Formats: sequence, structure tokens, C-alpha cells
Amino acid sequence: MQRFFHPLTKAFVMNDQVTAPTLVYPNTSALIAAEAPDFPSFLFSERELVKAKKVFKKGFNGLLTYAVKCNPSPHIIQILHREGLKAFDVASNTEMELIREHAPGAVMHYNNPIKNRREIERAYDEFGIRSFTIDHPSQLDQLAAVVSPSKDVEVTTRFKAGKALKSYDFGTKFGVMEQGAIEIVQMVEQMGYTPSLCFHVGSQCEDAYAYERHIAAAANITKESGIELKRLNIGGGYPAPYPTSEAPPMDYYFETIDQAVKDHFAGSKPELIIEPGRALVTSSTSLLLRVKHQRGGISVYVNDGAYGALMEVKFMHFTPPVRVWRGARVHDNDGQFEGFTVWGPTCDSYDVLPQTFMLPSDIDEDDWIEFGLMGAYTQASLTPFNGFDRRDQYWVDEIYTGKDDQ
Repeated sequence: MQRFFHPLTKAFVMNDQVTAPTLVYPNTSALIAAEAPDFPSFLFSERELVKAKKVFKKGFNGLLTYAVKCNPSPHIIQILHREGLKAFDVASNTEMELIREHAPGAVMHYNNPIKNRREIERAYDEFGIRSFTIDHPSQLDQLAAVVSPSKDVEVTTRFKAGKALKSYDFGTKFGVMEQGAIEIVQMVEQMGYTPSLCFHVGSQCEDAYAYERHIAAAANITKESGIELKRLNIGGGYPAPYPTSEAPPMDYYFETIDQAVKDHFAGSKPELIIEPGRALVTSSTSLLLRVKHQRGGISVYVNDGAYGALMEVKFMHFTPPVRVWRGARVHDNDGQFEGFTVWGPTCDSYDVLPQTFMLPSDIDEDDWIEFGLMGAYTQASLTPFNGFDRRDQYWVDEIYTGKDDQ
């Protein structure tokens, strides 16, 4: 488990115990002026998180949940719960413990198909979970060995209907094709559970039509199986607005989903569930890293990397926005920029980002690089490799998102 240095108490605390602050800096400049952080620092804006939540609450007609895996930080969970989220997508008993502690009373959906009987038993008995996801007939037998069939237990079949053109594909590991899904939901119904369906088009999906295609498949599965579908979980995958993203506006996704449900389910529309992760939390957090070394005008070495908060930037096809700070001022070197390779602090050559970042040509030791849009899959992916195990957490009202006015 990672340890964070809580800057308000000046003491080490485990990452499941960080609590809300008594001090919120107005912006990054004020933070640097006051703290000059020498360790990797997450800068969190509650205002941005609440704003992102409102986008989904306004645009989606159904149950809004949060995929805990994306950022399991307690302050994220606490604020979303306080702002009205009553259900969470969990993938493990550990995530269940987090929700029980930081969102007491919230409903949990156990949507990871891969689990053993002991995990199922804890989920059912200890955490009160009554919604389980499967994608193979043998998992139904596994569930039935622990949880007696009952209409109070929802069993959701995860299916897939082709790969999205632009997304990080989950279909290679999860999901059953249409015919297999028809057979599984019939078994669920026959055994006495309540059947539902779910899909996930893949992370950072820039292909809105993928949702229409999967909703059409869900309608066909329902029709061909002859079941009464309780709910359709349309998953996550909604994209963040990285500078390299070609995704349409979020409203386009909501409109596509709404029209697809009307077209394919007609008068038999099921209850809908949505479980965003990235699109809810990305804009809430920026990452402030300090430069350790600059070499040859082509390489810059910073104090976190692919073994820490930049893990996803290593293998996903996106480039976050960046800006450089020299002291408490944004440093633009009078417009003189060069392309740099960014390396992490460890003694492993894997610890490098594949993208080229345009940075001031005179960037140097003790400058800071702020990466915007870093709320997703950063605090969830930290390792202590090589002893780089400390990250600081700050609260900042005006967070960097890469927009021109910042």
C-alpha cells in the first residue's frame, strides 16, 4: 500500500486514511509559493469533480454509479457519495471495504466477472452485495455454490459486440458474444436469479457508435432469450478531453445512448445503469512533478514516472496537457520550446514516456512540470519501486486542465 504525506498534518498516513483538508489553495501558484513541494504531488479540485458529476446527472437518464478502480482515493469516494451517488462499481473485497468505510450505506455492484467462491461469500455475507456479474456459464455454477438462487439476487451477463474503433479494448479478456449471452441469461432465469445485461466498450472510447451497437445487441439478446430484463448496465469508457483526443462532446454520447435505447427497446425499456470512471475524475486532479535533471536539451528526468502516477501515460494513446513552473510563475521561456523525452526517477530504462512533450528549452533542475487531467488511473497505479514511495496530496480550487484560459 502506498503512503502519502498529508501536508496538513505533516505526518505519514496510509492512502486509505487521507481526510478532507482544512486548507485549500486558490491555485497552483499559491501552492508552490507556500509549499515548494519536493515530492510528486496530486493537486485536487473538489469543484472540478462536482462539475463532472453534474454533467452525467444532467445528461444520463438512469442510475449513475462510479467505477472505484479508476481512482480509489477516499476523498473521491466521500465527495461523490455526498453529492448523491448511491451505488458504486466494485471489483474486489478491498474496494468493498473502501466503500463501506467512505460511502456508508451505498449499494455495491460486483461487476468483475473474475472472482473465487471465498470472495463471493464475503461480498454476499459481509458486504450485502446482491448484484453479481458473470461472462461464462461455469461462473453461474460458482455463484450458485455460495449464493442460493433468489429473485433478490441480480446476475448480470457481460457481453460484447465487437471492438470499438478507438478505445482501450477490454473484449480480449471479458465478455461473451451474443449467442453465448442468450444461453447464459436463460440459465440465470431458469435457476431463479434476476437476469440483467452489461457491456463495456473499452476505456477512453472515442467511438460513440460503439454504444449504439452494444445496445442493439442487448435488445437482441433480450428478445431471443425470451427473458424479462431487469437492468442494462451500459458501462464506462466515456472519454476525457485530452489534447490528443478526437472524441465528440459528452452530450453526443448521451444523445446516442438515449436514441439507441428508444430505437431498439421500444416500449420495453429496461432500467439503465452507467458506471463512468475516467470521465468523472480526470479533470479533478493535476500532477505536479519536480525536475531532477535535464540532459542535452532532449531529455528531462522527473521525480515520478511509469512505475507511479504516469503508468497509464506510458501505454495509453493520449498525451496530457503540461505546463512548466519556475518558482510560483508559469515559465514559457519567451516562447522558446523544444521537444523533450520525459524519464522517471528509477534506475530502469522502462521508466520513460513514449510521447514527446513540448517544454521550455531551458527547463532545468528544480523547475516543476504540471500534468493536467490526471485524476484517472494515477493514484490507483502507484508502486514503491526503487524507494520512490511518497506522494503528497493537496487541495487546490482552480486546477490545471489544459484550457487556454489557465
